[in-house]
Amino acid sequence: MFLFKKKNLSNEKEKVGNDILNWSAGNERFLNVISTPCNSAEIFLKVMLYYVERNKKIIYITNESYDDVNILNVIKKYTDFRDYTYIKSLKTSINSSLKICNFTNALQLKEKFDLVIYDDIRSFPSHDKYEILDLIYKISNEDSRLIVYSIEPVLKNNRELVLPIKDNRIPIIEPRTILTRIDINRDIPFVIYDYLRWSIDSDRKVIICVPDEKKLENVYFYINNYCRNISKNIICFRKGKADKKLIANFQKMKKVIVITNDFENVFPNSANVDVMVYFADDLRFNYKKLTYFCGSVGRSERYWKGEVIFLANEETEDMEKAKSITRNFNKEAWEMGLLKI
Repeated sequence: MFLFKKKNLSNEKEKVGNDILNWSAGNERFLNVISTPCNSAEIFLKVMLYYVERNKKIIYITNESYDDVNILNVIKKYTDFRDYTYIKSLKTSINSSLKICNFTNALQLKEKFDLVIYDDIRSFPSHDKYEILDLIYKISNEDSRLIVYSIEPVLKNNRELVLPIKDNRIPIIEPRTILTRIDINRDIPFVIYDYLRWSIDSDRKVIICVPDEKKLENVYFYINNYCRNISKNIICFRKGKADKKLIANFQKMKKVIVITNDFENVFPNSANVDVMVYFADDLRFNYKKLTYFCGSVGRSERYWKGEVIFLANEETEDMEKAKSITRNFNKEAWEMGLLKI
């Protein structure tokens, strides 16, 4: 038996954790756990230990960086269980009850698991539901149990559990859409200029998200040349070229504007931020990515504040769907009496 340290979990999280455990003891194979981006993974702790105690093999798939895997932090904090392995590479084979790895490494595994948990909540969503399904079926047996933790049901026509709120009990930010005829590569609407000034005057950081490096260069050139009166700290982070030390320093700064296409590294642990998604109508910004931006704002704050702006030439179905998803999370949380506002 693995010891639990004293915990301070909300009643609803405790209930969801128990529901997952009860599901695992039944006859159903598939479970959708639906929640907001960046939510905690501790609701899976009971079912994982239940399987460990029965000598079952478990895999937990997450694309979080190795030094910030939430489920590992939860295990270390609340239990004395240590028979787990984080797979950084497949060069060495290690036997353990629980294996944790990212999508790429999981895809290369040859073994099958009794319990498969795919976490699409804790990191920037880089894979669609068909890729997720292909992976979890590949590493499971006919009697394996499969759980997908996501903003929407991935395992269609199967049971769903919903946790529509994070630990801070504040609503997920519902985005504002600003449509313009302006060529965003060359200029910005005056209202965006006002939002930038308001954020910086409020001692907040602004992350401007762009879909590719060419647009990043265009936006950085404009902001750096014409918005210096708003902030002297204007930084550009390119995907694959950003220095992690510089990103870590950015996390500590105030009154800074960051233009980036490196969402995987810039967003984790970012606090006190507002987000602007330039070219939100670009096909590369699907509804899952847009919803992730919304969930990233206010993730570590105690009070409801922050803005997410979708700036585009026209509104797309993905933009509308992201707004609908965030609105529905807040509606459900309100009806369940979970919001603190």
